Amino acid sequence: MKYFLTVCLNPVLQKTIVLPCLKENEVNRSSEYYLDAAGKGVIVSRVLLQLKNHTLHLTQLGGRNRNLFLEMLKQEGIPVKWVNSGSEIRFCYSLLNKEKHTSTEIVEEAVPVASDTEDKICTVFNSLLPDSLSVIISGTKAPGFSQSLYPRLVKKAKQEGKMTILDYRGDDLKESIILGPEVIKPNYSEFVATFFPKDRTPDENNIKEKMIQLWKDYGITTILTNGHNDVLYVEDGNVKNVTPDPVIPVNTIGCGDAFTAGFTHMYFRSRYVTEGVNFGLECARRNALTLKPGQLY
Repeated sequence: MKYFLTVCLNPVLQKTIVLPCLKENEVNRSSEYYLDAAGKGVIVSRVLLQLKNHTLHLTQLGGRNRNLFLEMLKQEGIPVKWVNSGSEIRFCYSLLNKEKHTSTEIVEEAVPVASDTEDKICTVFNSLLPDSLSVIISGTKAPGFSQSLYPRLVKKAKQEGKMTILDYRGDDLKESIILGPEVIKPNYSEFVATFFPKDRTPDENNIKEKMIQLWKDYGITTILTNGHNDVLYVEDGNVKNVTPDPVIPVNTIGCGDAFTAGFTHMYFRSRYVTEGVNFGLECARRNALTLKPGQLY
């Protein structure tokens, strides 16, 4: 059975707390709260599965909540391969303010993984590649992994002829692009921080020029999501834009990952970037209207 291989090396237990309103410096009580297995790769997998795709998720796990995380994935039918990292799974907290329709996220920093985790990840990754349709690598990796890990995974995926989609930032991204992934999808601010680190508000024309340069130099399609603002993307060497439909959100956490999954689903079939972007936006819109991160219905 062929599958989309999703990789995320920073797993999360996501606590979503719904509040009538959020008041600082006061006690805020909630009778509506949820706990989900998450992390960017889990959310991508969740959406791909709802779109009737076979997926397999690769991650690292450790600590006292490992079995809880695995049981949650099992209940949802999300297939997973994992290596024991000895790293406690971090928690993240989504505070949903119903009064203002805002989503505020509090993110715990990850615990470093054991020194042998990287080699174990690479071994499992290599064994999973032959049956994969495409590889989607999402999110920052936990501390303890080397700077060369993501480029190492991308290089192997490209050697195996796999369509590779990257959703991460910083030096990891800069060192991966020279290997020619088909698509990179950081959000707008992550792209700016990666390629314009000394200029937090670069002219948009400079952003577009960089996107075109990546296409000319490496054949990379860059897609930049930006919340409710226009999505910028490259198709056939030109930068295009599309405006998301307005929506009153329930929970915007995971919208970028829902976009990645929707784009992958459509682009893998059509190879038309615009079709992929439009369907990615539709999946992000659906995600914003649900409580659970990565839920379309």
